Amino acid sequence: GLLASLRREDILTARDAIAAKPRLVTPMTLMVLAIRLYDVGLRDEAVFWFYVAKERYIALSAVIVAGTPLLQQADQAMRAFSALAGPVINGYAFCDIAKQRDQHARALSWVERNPYEAVFIEQLPARSPDRKAALERALRAARESAAKEIAFLDDPKKREAFLSTRKTNHADEMYCWD
Repeated sequence: GLLASLRREDILTARDAIAAKPRLVTPMTLMVLAIRLYDVGLRDEAVFWFYVAKERYIALSAVIVAGTPLLQQADQAMRAFSALAGPVINGYAFCDIAKQRDQHARALSWVERNPYEAVFIEQLPARSPDRKAALERALRAARESAAKEIAFLDDPKKREAFLSTRKTNHADEMYCWD
């Protein structure tokens, strides 16, 4: 109910409740939190929670068979949320590449410190008999992916091309306002 509120204080209360007991908070709830934080003007917070939602979901999908009937609706919801919110939140996130990099690193650390415990629910079919090892592999892959993104943006030519594309698409005009 707090996430449906129009009041910034309620959204922050929801955020604090999620942060206090994150063990079984779904990636969809985290995505809604990110969207709502963006809605109330807390865009940096939104970026962090967007990356938390995304990385938690990717880890879940690496451990649990995503196409199972129990997870089909969750998979569809995450795809829809990512398609809706991703361009806007990432559009804002990349206004400041250093800040984006920091937010993504913080989000990955949060996901590592707060594993989604649903991956250990036996009723959900796992991709591997060793769920813990599968989760560790997924987190390692997330770190490797983030490192590739950093390397891409650290390459002067690729960074310039990225920034040029943002300029052509008017991304800074659309997303980088105070």
